[in-house]
Amino acid sequence: MKGEYDTIREAGGEVVAVSADSLEAHERFAQAMGGCPFPLVCDEDLEAARLFGVVGEDGRRSHRAVFVIDQGGALLHHITWYQPGNIGQFMEIFQALGAV
Repeated sequence: MKGEYDTIREAGGEVVAVSADSLEAHERFAQAMGGCPFPLVCDEDLEAARLFGVVGEDGRRSHRAVFVIDQGGALLHHITWYQPGNIGQFMEIFQALGAV
């Protein structure tokens, strides 16, 4: 994760992870990872997930999604069903950042 994060930062990007998990769950996750270089944001009521259209069919979780937003707030790219390990999706993110 550190290498990808560094590449995103070098391309001028920021990373913010948002999930419906509680603050305590975020803290446990970060500890298990040995720390997290980017902020983890709680969206327990799924307000952000609803705004971005990524609430799961059960209405209790969100899909794993990626949004690339420029400094002016324009949406440059989005993947609403991001699959870690999918090299094509991974490259789409870096292309949207202008890093490839």
